[in-house]
Amino acid sequence: MQTLAIAKGELWLHRDGQPPRQISSAFAREVIERDERSRRNTSWKHAPREQTGVIPGNTLWGSQQSGPMAPPRFLHAAFGPDAQTLYYVLRVGESTGLFRQYLDEDREVRLFHRSGIAVHGMTYNPGHKHLVLAIGLSDGTAQLEVYDEEGTLKGAVTGGDCIDAAPAMVPGASSALVYQSSGVARHPQHGHVAAVAHATLCRLDYKSGQLDTLVDDKQHDFVAPKMAADGTLYAIRRPVEKPAHERAGGALVDTVMMPVRLLKAVFGYLNFFSTVYGKEPLRSAGGPRTPELDQDLGRLWLHGRMIELRKVRDDPQHAGNLVPGSWELVRRTHGGSWQSLAKHVASFDLRANGTVVYTNGYQLTEWRDGTASPIGRHELVETVVAS
Repeated sequence: MQTLAIAKGELWLHRDGQPPRQISSAFAREVIERDERSRRNTSWKHAPREQTGVIPGNTLWGSQQSGPMAPPRFLHAAFGPDAQTLYYVLRVGESTGLFRQYLDEDREVRLFHRSGIAVHGMTYNPGHKHLVLAIGLSDGTAQLEVYDEEGTLKGAVTGGDCIDAAPAMVPGASSALVYQSSGVARHPQHGHVAAVAHATLCRLDYKSGQLDTLVDDKQHDFVAPKMAADGTLYAIRRPVEKPAHERAGGALVDTVMMPVRLLKAVFGYLNFFSTVYGKEPLRSAGGPRTPELDQDLGRLWLHGRMIELRKVRDDPQHAGNLVPGSWELVRRTHGGSWQSLAKHVASFDLRANGTVVYTNGYQLTEWRDGTASPIGRHELVETVVAS
């Protein structure tokens, strides 16, 4: 049995009886090496020069040389037609690409890469040897698109003013999948997305076009659905996040935090003048800004929610887990009732034999018939994929 885990943007493969193996990308390594060579060859253009005037030019206009490229980041992964083939979506710099890797040959094939593309999920269809990707569009929506094994687009299978994400194939069905879908509300004058509705669960046969809504609960989001071979539906259930103007206590929090925010604004104002006229900031910067800081590692985007990582340590609702206890792994029995299997679930997947693999953001756990067994551990696990 095999399990993939995406943790801190790295891709790890777990196999029974073997230590975890980190999967790397030759394409990403080549892009980063090329960027480093380019910066070395052009560094003379950006060397410090004698400054004239009261305010240095780089303070007014900023530095002309960008810092090192951010580390590559794996976004989604799926097992291919056999145990030695992986598909994954990888972001390198400003580009995001779809790749296939043959593990036994340590050979990577780039299927496509584009700038500015957003991918909200991926699944592999072994029956037709297709890939289904949830692709974000420029208008704020996302649709499911079918690609062949070589990365050629065959067509979109969903559309409309909604965000369709997290597709997963239905076992035993040649072209049926389940996915989450959220409607969007737009500004009446400007047309931009003003709000996103709760996440519902849908089942689509993209060959016949038959679409069914499986779950629609206005009080809860149901995300990252999976369906077992016997038809049991699994998902992560969490309370709907209310708009800011509907949250109780929001005005009180703003009132309490106002002095702190005011002090931060005054400090930033004084720090600017200290840097300009005294040539020294009031606060030590600790060296140049790094790509890690540019990525804002204090936050993580997960299933359409922004996770504040400081809450993992400080918020009792998180209790040291990546997500709060209100994020539950649930399954719907044939009688229609919901059963909660685990709390603090950030991601999960199903094996072919019905075993559930899930993570709280740190520990990988296998669950079957009420018995939980650890698989491994990583930091900030965003995604698990089982086979």
